[in-house]
Amino acid sequence: MPTTPQTLPPTVPTAVTPSELGRHLLTIRGFHFVLGALGDPYARLLRGEGDDTAALGDEIRRAGPLFRSHLGTCVTASGEAAAALLRDPRLDTGHPGGDRAHLGENLWETWRTCHVTPMDDALLTLPLADYRRLDRVNRPVLGPVTAGAWRADVRHAAGRVADRAGEAFDLAADLVRPAVAASLSRVLGLSGPGGPDAGGSGPRGSGPLNGAASGLRREGLRREGTRAGEGGSLAEEPGAGDPGPAERELAELLPRLGVALDAVLCPPRLPVARDLEEAVARARVLVHDLVTARAAEPGDDAVSAMLATGLGEADVAAACLLHLVAGAEIAAATAADAIVALLDHPGQWAAVCRSPELAADAVEETLRWSPPVRLVSRTAQEPLAAHGQEIDADAHVVIVVDAANRDLAGVADPDRFDLAHAGAPSLSLTGGGPEELVAPLARVVATEIVRAAASRWPGLRADGAVVRRMRSPVVRAVVRLPLCR
Repeated sequence: MPTTPQTLPPTVPTAVTPSELGRHLLTIRGFHFVLGALGDPYARLLRGEGDDTAALGDEIRRAGPLFRSHLGTCVTASGEAAAALLRDPRLDTGHPGGDRAHLGENLWETWRTCHVTPMDDALLTLPLADYRRLDRVNRPVLGPVTAGAWRADVRHAAGRVADRAGEAFDLAADLVRPAVAASLSRVLGLSGPGGPDAGGSGPRGSGPLNGAASGLRREGLRREGTRAGEGGSLAEEPGAGDPGPAERELAELLPRLGVALDAVLCPPRLPVARDLEEAVARARVLVHDLVTARAAEPGDDAVSAMLATGLGEADVAAACLLHLVAGAEIAAATAADAIVALLDHPGQWAAVCRSPELAADAVEETLRWSPPVRLVSRTAQEPLAAHGQEIDADAHVVIVVDAANRDLAGVADPDRFDLAHAGAPSLSLTGGGPEELVAPLARVVATEIVRAAASRWPGLRADGAVVRRMRSPVVRAVVRLPLCR
């Protein structure tokens, strides 16, 4: 097992054995199965086994603004209630006092199913105040305005992956996941000019964001305006060549990390949970090595740019880890679901193929209609009254984001996927948690993957059924879809 990098918060030791962890996961899985079988719609959502999630969201909404699940969780699928709860400062990620570890508890007594798998080392359950602090590191370089300045790098990376696809290929394995890995490798500095895969002796230019590439990024930033999803005016940059070793390792690592967002609320199988722990440990080492190297010798990449702001290496490393653990899966899920939805609506796919800049609209509509983070978990820090109900201190609260999005005012026919909805109200990737921090870059990456596909393959079609990951109620990740072009 890799040692704990000094640039990141120390790993949180757990005294439980694998058998104790397995028993903990099986107990919660049993709660979900039994209560789901008895008709609890939230428990059925958490089972993550192919139920009609839209119908379950409707059922939760019909039960009122706050539905009290038999699991003890207050659940909302109401647009108005969800928007208010996501903004409520009396809700946070942990219990009052910061407790988030339930592995040693007797769940039959505590009935706490809010922090299912330990995610402290992945930084997915930090207090919201910590995400606000990390956003001050991230925002000047990969924030809502600035993330678009890396669009040319992402477009090059996604195009290089798309150009390797054969006549028949898999959406997830051959396009989306390798394109996400290539994009993050290039933006963060793991590969590309000046990176470990370049084979050179040092960075390009004399420091972060300098030379020709920085000029392109600054010009891209001016064109992007305040919306990171736009920017179709940048010229296509053809890519070629095979990935380097760092990019290949990241491509292998990211799917293993991808279950983390689901594992907060849904118990994975024990082998998956242990593999996730190892993947997080490896990601921490990669981030530590990258930040340490860039602190000593800056390059033309986002990590060097973050360090150049004068903020500490620990916070830069933490922000980078979140892009690997959360941002990569959010980008992959958004891109995959956007392409699936477009192929299910041939007229809209044809429109994006004719005008690839509409890829940004497709991503925004996907975020509204089929968001990559469907369940947001919070805990009441004090007693509060919300929408006619009393919520006790320490109570678990969950927002069903996809259902709430379809209940917001101002969207005509909200249950329909339609590019004309782009810009409609949406609660996706908001609320101040890790998903909001990584959202700007994830939007850019997802948009460029959709653009790469649409600009190359107007005749793209599905050659089989979509297969989604089991036990994936938060992301509903696409793991397989055969395609022909």
